[in-house]
Order: sequence, then structure tokens, then C-alpha cells
Amino acid sequence: MKQNSFLREIVWRAGAGSPAGRETADRLALAAVIVSATAAAGCAAEAGGAEEQLLQTMTVGRATIVSSVDASGTVEPIRVIEVKSQAGGEILELPVELGDMVGAGTLLARIDPRDVNNAFDQAQADFDVAVARQEVSQRQLGRVEELHTGEMATDEELENAMLEKANAEASLVRARTNLDLARDKLNDVTLRAPITGTVVERTVEEGQVVTGTRDLTGGTVLMRMADLTEVQVRMFVDEQDIGRLNPGLPAEITVDAFPSRTFQGTVLKIEPQAVVQQNVTMFAVLTRIPNPDDLLRPGMNSEVSVVIGREENALSIGNSGIKTTSEAQQLVSALGIDLDINAAVREFQTREGGDGQGASDQPEEEEMLGGVPVSQLGSMSQSERAEWFGNLTAEERQRVGALMREAFAAQQGSARAQAANPAAPRPAVAFYYDGSGMLTAKPIMIGLSDFDNTHVLRGLDEGEEIVALPFSLVQQQEFLQRIRNRTRLPIGGG
Repeated sequence: MKQNSFLREIVWRAGAGSPAGRETADRLALAAVIVSATAAAGCAAEAGGAEEQLLQTMTVGRATIVSSVDASGTVEPIRVIEVKSQAGGEILELPVELGDMVGAGTLLARIDPRDVNNAFDQAQADFDVAVARQEVSQRQLGRVEELHTGEMATDEELENAMLEKANAEASLVRARTNLDLARDKLNDVTLRAPITGTVVERTVEEGQVVTGTRDLTGGTVLMRMADLTEVQVRMFVDEQDIGRLNPGLPAEITVDAFPSRTFQGTVLKIEPQAVVQQNVTMFAVLTRIPNPDDLLRPGMNSEVSVVIGREENALSIGNSGIKTTSEAQQLVSALGIDLDINAAVREFQTREGGDGQGASDQPEEEEMLGGVPVSQLGSMSQSERAEWFGNLTAEERQRVGALMREAFAAQQGSARAQAANPAAPRPAVAFYYDGSGMLTAKPIMIGLSDFDNTHVLRGLDEGEEIVALPFSLVQQQEFLQRIRNRTRLPIGGG
């Protein structure tokens, strides 16, 4: 693997070309000695002294890239049903145990039927009386009507007979209703499974006296059942990642009980209400998992990985070889590379058609502000921008404000789009050694990323070598600048 020293790279670039450049190189070399001596003093415990930081290269190759959101959660049953008895009394039979798998209609418990049998017998007797009373009142009304027709019964007697018949019919309706209810209660003492599922909790024992749901207490919960052929995991995801999740995404679930087995599931929904845990805003995400082998049990701790995107055999490079445009701009400045990253990225996107789908047929005319193209503002120094802004008219300054707001909105929109579609093309920068062995940079277009690799869409070829340039070099360059100032060494070449 090709390696090169960062400090040697700086000295080489500063000293190449002229006597003045070589003088600058000598000064930089002296500064490098001071840096090495300072580092060695701070690390006196090392016998060999401080080593130079080396730059490593990596080769563009092929890999499977899987982008995911990972979180911990707990296995839960999807639906838990409480089993209660509508009839109260002593439990005579309780044939199921905790953890039993029962089918719908299976006998769960049998309650002492004496109370309901007595109530049924009483209701049956009341019904028989009501039937007899209704028949008697009907015959009495017939006789009174005949007597009233022969003027042998008064109007009052006829009215009383009609009222008695109505009361008898009403009593019959009440008695019939009470009898039906009493007959239904005969079935209430026998509890059967409402669903096919597993007994996940049993709160009573045989011989215990329970109250029915018709009592004021609401009834005793005999047991709880759940269908465990499909379970769910409730996990909490940070709000920064919640925008990447959508119902229907595939998920991979592992539990401590079966560490070598991965269960496949699907994101069901994202709950709308946030939960704050240790000052971190989280959202509950439910994932459904088929459980035909009954291996997953409620309460198990699980690790869930929701797959956002997958690319098989994708042209890729390690993440350390990819830099954002802002990181690359700071690195080229620290290394002294004469390259405007922003301009190079814009040129690359124009050539590739913005998103890399093809070149634009008619390039847009670039806007000018204060006699300077808008695309060149990023390459101006701070003093140049201050002078340029001071010469703008009021209308041009308003336009600058509008451009800043548009740029911010575009950045926010790009961030939302990237969260919604992590595989969407976006620009980046890769560093490499050119034909003369000099370190330089070029724009590329990247897509899906995971913890290790990034999919390269355009700008790199398989087998090409890229320098894994650590961003910490920027901080080291700033430290080198401070050392120069403290020793009053001249900065820059003459």
C-alpha cells in the first residue's frame, strides 16, 4: 500500500520551483522540526519518539453496501386479550396452564353453576306463571265483553278486564326476557378461548372464588391470552434518524436467546408522539415479525436493524477516502493545493448534468453581482468579500440576502431529500496522487453509504487508488501555524 508523509508533502509543495520557494521550504522544515520536538516532549514515555503521520491509499473495488438504522427494543405481543367470567362463583375446573397454546373454543375454565341454575329455574317458574296469567286474563276479557254486549256488565268492568289483560301480557314479556337471560347465563359458567393463542398470564387457581363482569367490581381477570404467531418489537429511534424510516421497510431482528439467528420483519408504523429519554427526543417505531416457531417471547430484549437501502456488488470506496466539499476545501487549503473545490464540483456537476444523468444541452447564464460571477464568491478571501460587499448597491445587497436564503432552503431541502432517500446522488471529493506523484483532489458523485463503504456513482473507476486523507490534518496545520507565530518565523514564501 502506498504511503507518504504529510509534513514531507508540505515541504515538497512549498519548496518546488524557485530559490524563494526553497527558502520557504527551509522555514517549513524548521517548523516541522519544532513540531516534532514539541510532540516528542509531550510523549517522553515513547522510546522511539513521535512518528510521522502517514497517508494511506485504498483501492476502489466492489462491495455490498447496506444502509440501516439500528436500535434496541423489546418483543411484545400484538394483541393481549383479558379473559373474564360473566358469572361469579368458585372455579371448579381450570384445565390450561401458563404458556399453553390453545385453539379458539377450547375450554379454559368452568365456574360453579349452582347460582345460575337456581336463577334459571326461578326464571322458568316466573315465565310459566306469566303464561298462565296471560291466558286467564284473555278468557276473562272475553266473558266481560259478552256480558257488556248484553248490558249485564258495566263499562268500568270492561275497562278493568282490558287493563288486566295488558298487564298480563307485559308480565309475560318480562318473564320471557328474564328466562332468555337466565338461559344465557347457563353458558357463562363455561369459559372458552376467544382466539387461538398462548396463555401469557394466569391470575387464578382452581377453587378460587371470582366475581363476574356483571358485578360492580368489573369482574376478575382469570388469564390473559395473546397470538404469538406474529409479534412486534417496540424500539425508540432518535429524531435525527426518524426521517429515514417509513412503514414497510424490511428489518432484521436479533435476540440474546438466539444470537446466531436473524429474524426478518417489517416496519409497521412510527408513533406520532415523541418521548424524551435522558434529554434525547425519541420516537417509538413498531416492527412486525412472523413467529411461526414460537421462539420469540414477550419481554425479550432485541436489536433491530431497519434496512434503508441495499446495493449489491456496488463500485465502492472506504468512507475514510470520501470527503465532503467543505472538508475538501479546508484540506486543500491546509495542504497548499491550488484548487477551488467549489468551482471544480460545479464544473463536474455541469458536465455530468447536475445529478449525473447527462450533460445539460444549454448551460444557464451565470448571474453577476458587483461585476463578479456568483460562482466565484466562494473562492474570494475574507478581505476581498468585504471590499466587494461594500461596493454593492442596495438592490444588489438585497439580492445577496435572497441568494443566501435560497441557498439555506436548498441545503435544508437537500438534507430532507437525503434523509428520505439515502441512495440519492450527491457530490463529494476524493484525493489521489497524480502522474507526477503530487497529491490532488477531484469531485465525484456518491450514493448509498453504510458504516464502512460508500457507493461511487461517477468519477472513479474500479482499481483506482485513492488517498485516505484524515481530516485531522487541518487541525495539525493550524497547530503548525501557531508554532510559527510563537517562534516568530516568517509565514509564506518570498
